[in-house]
Amino acid sequence: MKKVKRSYDDYVAYFREGTLSDKEIATRLGVSRVNVWRMRQKWESGETSVNEDSRVTISEDTFEHLVAQTFKSEVKAKKVKGELDLERSNLELGFIRAFKQYSSIELSSMLSKIDDLRFKIDSLNKQCNKKNAKVVNENINSLKSELNELIKEYSIREMELYYECMKRLAAAHEVDSKSNYKSSKGHK
Repeated sequence: MKKVKRSYDDYVAYFREGTLSDKEIATRLGVSRVNVWRMRQKWESGETSVNEDSRVTISEDTFEHLVAQTFKSEVKAKKVKGELDLERSNLELGFIRAFKQYSSIELSSMLSKIDDLRFKIDSLNKQCNKKNAKVVNENINSLKSELNELIKEYSIREMELYYECMKRLAAAHEVDSKSNYKSSKGHK
């Protein structure tokens, strides 16, 4: 097997990565293990054969390896981000379910009062006859007025609860948007 002469930078790229043994590096670069060992000694001692003015060059194999590693890292990062987005969506759905349960409990007493008033109005309508029609109609009108006020109160409270929920979800999305913006700009 013909051994190829490699630059110091070809070796350094693999040393910095730190995932391969000297034997694996030798195989990938097409050099002997002794050469890899010598270059590792040089690298670990801090010696460099590169002048500050010279350009860094790496072989095509090393470049392809680094590109492949970068691609794998990006794929893994996208997968993790997808899983994170899925979990965030599940949390939001859980929050909405819990909110619906909370709001139904919060509004249940008002809803039962509304149902009671409707029942009273229906029973008064059934009791109404010509002799007591005027008194019963006054009671019915009074109860209807009370019912309308209670329905307004119920609707306002329901809107307040929904608004509170929307504010919390919007705040969570705002934090998420800011973190996405920072990460897209390279901030950490």
